Amino acid sequence: MKKLLILFIAIVLSYPLFAQPDFKPVLGKWKYIVDTGGQGEMTGVFRISEVDGKLTGDATVENYTIPFTKIELKEGNKLVIEMKTESDHYKVDVKVEGNKFTGMGSSYQGEAPIMGEKIPE
Repeated sequence: MKKLLILFIAIVLSYPLFAQPDFKPVLGKWKYIVDTGGQGEMTGVFRISEVDGKLTGDATVENYTIPFTKIELKEGNKLVIEMKTESDHYKVDVKVEGNKFTGMGSSYQGEAPIMGEKIPE
């Protein structure tokens, strides 16, 4: 009986280590808008997919595609994305709520608010 109790406790404690996060809320295409202040708005599309249990994707801006160097879904549907170009490093930190997200984007040039909406498939 004691061995069964120890086995049960070990299974319960190790479950979170093997549980896969639910990526479904963030998978797909997302149209985004960055408010660059006095320079107007910049728009594009994030494409987010799951490959081998991990998130991957890219951003398209004016027919230029930038692959994500990092994408992570944190607790509370907080999405963190990083990408690099030859001249800049971008970080996007947003909260996904249903089919929309809001947050901040940053680069060497500074920070700017970003918002987006999921594109229906």
